[in-house]
Amino acid sequence: MFRMKSVVVPAFAALLVAAGCSHVGQDEFDTSMADLRSELSAQNSAIEENQQAIFELSNMTEEMRGEIASLRDEFQVAVEQLKDGIRFATPVHFDYDRADIRPEDVPLLERFASVINEHYPNSVVTVEGFADPSGSRAYNEQLSQQRAENVASFLKTEAGLMVTEIKSVGYGENRLVTEGAAGPGAYGLENRRVAFVVEQAGPIEVMEEEESEENAEETVATGA
Repeated sequence: MFRMKSVVVPAFAALLVAAGCSHVGQDEFDTSMADLRSELSAQNSAIEENQQAIFELSNMTEEMRGEIASLRDEFQVAVEQLKDGIRFATPVHFDYDRADIRPEDVPLLERFASVINEHYPNSVVTVEGFADPSGSRAYNEQLSQQRAENVASFLKTEAGLMVTEIKSVGYGENRLVTEGAAGPGAYGLENRRVAFVVEQAGPIEVMEEEESEENAEETVATGA
């Protein structure tokens, strides 16, 4: 608004001065006034467009905040702000020595894909797979990689995740949620899991307190 005044008002004053000179005709004055009115109209339109864009961005931010809060509250997903993205620590777990997706985890995976499609369509999603410490390290890395690949495939082909790229990586028994917890059986389930890292060009802002990876994963494990 201030820019509009600084450009249009001085020009209008100059026209008034020029109008007092005998060599400035009425036609020229009318033409200049029409140009000023056109410029003023264009500036007003630009201001209205900017205000609308700000309003839409505010609404989108509130919607994104609500979606992330829903993931956290409904599915106990912990969200961690990273330097260049977001990590979603999810309660998607695996049975002992298995890499197939459990039916009870399908709703969360579908909801995650929906949120990413809506708010981060140009992102790169990395599925991180993990294993409990039973078995050799080499085997655990292979198993965790297969878990990550299976989830990535499900997100793309079944859940309809549409992003720039979906990657998968297996971390084996690294970054355990509960140290030493391992199968067979249900014990160590919290260590047999996947997490998601979402990255895109430019900073991704999450309206939520930052928490450490360890705290986030412990929160998921305890169901808090």
